[in-house]
Amino acid sequence: MNIPLSAIELDASIQCRADIDIATVNEYAEAMQAGADFPPVVLFGFQDRAWIGDGWHRVMAARSAGLDNIVADLRAGSRVDALRFALGANAVHGRRRTNADKRCAVAIALHEFGKLSDRAIADMCAVSHTFVENMRRALNPPIGNEYQYRTTSDGRQYPAQRKPAERPSFDGSASAEATSPPEPADPPLPKPGPPRNGMQFARMAVMDLEQIRPDDLERDQAFQFVRRWLDEHDT
Repeated sequence: MNIPLSAIELDASIQCRADIDIATVNEYAEAMQAGADFPPVVLFGFQDRAWIGDGWHRVMAARSAGLDNIVADLRAGSRVDALRFALGANAVHGRRRTNADKRCAVAIALHEFGKLSDRAIADMCAVSHTFVENMRRALNPPIGNEYQYRTTSDGRQYPAQRKPAERPSFDGSASAEATSPPEPADPPLPKPGPPRNGMQFARMAVMDLEQIRPDDLERDQAFQFVRRWLDEHDT
């Protein structure tokens, strides 16, 4: 099925790669212009509005190549359905995921589905549950001595984390019963919230500007508008 590129939402909050590889986009774009066939992208939604479950690089390449449509596997669903699919879509195919890609996917999942258990999110993102556990601790450490509840994939809740109880040490002072969890190999991500994706938005904006034809009557006006916006927001 061919879907108009204009109908596809470029919602960067569900783009589960740490970054868009512009070199890959350019390579795909050249191949598309030469007539190469690519596997259908996976979309969720409707023919006039859909979200990307799998195929960000192909969608952006098609836009860069100046195409109007792209071959897609359009499935019933919403933004959330596209996100659930996207979280693990690149685990077994496409450009190999980096650790940064995995951290990005888990950070998005924790932000969107934070009440789910570590194992449920791990299954969703195709990573280990310890990877999710360490990410959750880095982003949202336990508070006080209270249980935190997690919801499993079948809807059940159970207490997931508790601050270790204190016990007297040999010198009479209090000490933690358990040692602290190991630190993640990489620096922790920012505090809870959506992952930083400013460069993705910037690259999308540049690719959109590149689509303006040289004979477009509003070309100069569009570029002046962008320059004014950049000057006003340059801090």
